[in-house]
Amino acid sequence: MQLRDNGLRFSPITVALHWVVAFSLLSILCLQGFIAHATDQAAQMEFARLQNLIGLVLFLVSIYRFWARITAYHPLPVGTPNPIEVIISRSVAVALALAMVLLPIAVWASRSTAGEATDLPWGFSIPALLPASQTLKQIVDVLFDIGASLFLVGLALHSFGAVKNHFLLKNDSLKRMLGKHVEL
Repeated sequence: MQLRDNGLRFSPITVALHWVVAFSLLSILCLQGFIAHATDQAAQMEFARLQNLIGLVLFLVSIYRFWARITAYHPLPVGTPNPIEVIISRSVAVALALAMVLLPIAVWASRSTAGEATDLPWGFSIPALLPASQTLKQIVDVLFDIGASLFLVGLALHSFGAVKNHFLLKNDSLKRMLGKHVEL
């Protein structure tokens, strides 16, 4: 079994973790909606704990994904893409992988500076990263907002590229990200 990406294809690990990250992000967003609409304080806390757990798993997976992204060969693009598009797509992919490491740290820092614990299910908790400070919280929140905005732009570019490859160029990029072997 291929454990690392190479110039011809993504490893099964990369493909699986790509979709784990995608579904984890979607789960975090859905849980945020549940938290906002829950009328019961206990339900809100349980949703928040679950959201924190998914965020922690996402962070740990993202550390590996970022390391793998910068240390392994990235597969050649399918078809005959414009070299500028290849540079942009690879830059966006690295930036998204880095953001998935940094944004959870920013959330943790924001909660720490607010004096809040990062509670997990089953009574576990992540210790504070920074001391409680309103001034520091404002700085961390601004940095998080900037990072989150840039992440959303990168995610939109990534999604646009996937849609363009699948529907407009009609190549096998999506099949490759679903773990299928494709010819370049």
